[in-house]
Amino acid sequence: MNSVHTFESVFLIEDNPGDARLIEEMLRDSREDSPIELVHEPTLESGLDRLSTTDPDVLLLDLRLPDSTGLETLERVLDAVEVVPVIVLTGMPETKLGMTAVSHGAQDYLVKDDVTSEVLVRTIRYSIERKKTERELRMRTHELTILNQLTRHDIRNDISLVVGRAREVTEYVEPRGQDAIDEIIQSSNHILQMTRTVGDIVETVTDDEAVDLYPVALADVLASEIDKARGLYRDVELSADGDLPGIRVRANDLLSSVVGNLISNAIFYNDKEVPVVTISVDASTESVVLRVADNGPGIPDRRKERIFEAGEQGMASSGMGIGLSLVDRLVTRYDGDIWVEDNDPEGSAFCVELARIA
Repeated sequence: MNSVHTFESVFLIEDNPGDARLIEEMLRDSREDSPIELVHEPTLESGLDRLSTTDPDVLLLDLRLPDSTGLETLERVLDAVEVVPVIVLTGMPETKLGMTAVSHGAQDYLVKDDVTSEVLVRTIRYSIERKKTERELRMRTHELTILNQLTRHDIRNDISLVVGRAREVTEYVEPRGQDAIDEIIQSSNHILQMTRTVGDIVETVTDDEAVDLYPVALADVLASEIDKARGLYRDVELSADGDLPGIRVRANDLLSSVVGNLISNAIFYNDKEVPVVTISVDASTESVVLRVADNGPGIPDRRKERIFEAGEQGMASSGMGIGLSLVDRLVTRYDGDIWVEDNDPEGSAFCVELARIA
């Protein structure tokens, strides 16, 4: 079974009659069982008019037409055909233009003097396959975006209601039921943190544009995330070590997810009756090291190198691996570094180094 799609119809926009006949002959020679339908138009305007009534498998486009030339020709065609793959035809001196066309949305390009029947058919088939994959990825991205909206709003709103109602009835519950109420609140808060993490992961996965980094006031992010953590978790000693310097780092809005995940992990996966989490900042002229330390069980040396992997056994199932994987991904986007070290006298400290912006 073929791993690439077959095709039955080709649309060609080409003003040179000789080149058009050559393409037609190549297509005829490539198919013995059933002919390939070729629709040919010599100008961009006539081609766009004809495209409104046809549904080809692929479109071959010359970028030098009587009524349009260069990338503007490609852009107008791409606006007209959303699902049809476009292959650009160029002359030998225009190879660079062909490469540029691909970066602007064409599936591929062919140099006319180098085209053979085999090369033409192979390029068409692969272009159809890539376009199909591109459409599927776009559909999945759309589905993930919907899932993200559901996670960030509907689910979080319902869980927040559970937390609020549980706290309201705490004073009416007998002492023997307090542990159950505390478990409900703690587990619900964990779900809130997990939905935030999942939402941030989806956002990083579906963001197909270049990462836009800019100065972020670290003190504001820390203050906000510390307040959120204090609102979510009870019986926690959470503090910032000394006055946080008024510095800015190179990051974006998702820096709050980095800080929030590190604080939540330090609290939720702590085995002490009262988790103690201390946040400190060490700044130099070029970089800033954020340190989130806890008094928890610590992390064995053999796991420190692998702890940021999403599939780290024993962590992904609990949610810790997912959150730390997101943290690692974001810090990498910021051209920063992250590591874990032992805390003194007990526990672990997660350290994030980011570029400082004056």
